[in-house]
Amino acid sequence: MSNSASGPTFDIDARHLRVGVALLCIGGFTWLVGAVLSATAFGQAARKWVAQMEESPAEIAQKRLHQAKVAAAAGSRAWREEQTH
Repeated sequence: MSNSASGPTFDIDARHLRVGVALLCIGGFTWLVGAVLSATAFGQAARKWVAQMEESPAEIAQKRLHQAKVAAAAGSRAWREEQTH
């Protein structure tokens, strides 16, 4: 049996392949630059927004935690009082 009769061959145009890979790399790099610029703009906007707040997010979280603890204690106290009556 000869090698040429074994089936169809897979021929690829190396020039097209190189151009395609080059365009893929350029596109990927462009996407990466766009993602970095977008993330930077978003980060700067978030910093400005937090700086404009009257209270820091940590202070707001502390207040909300305190409110939740007070509410839980009041609910527990009311439930215990209801159980004794």
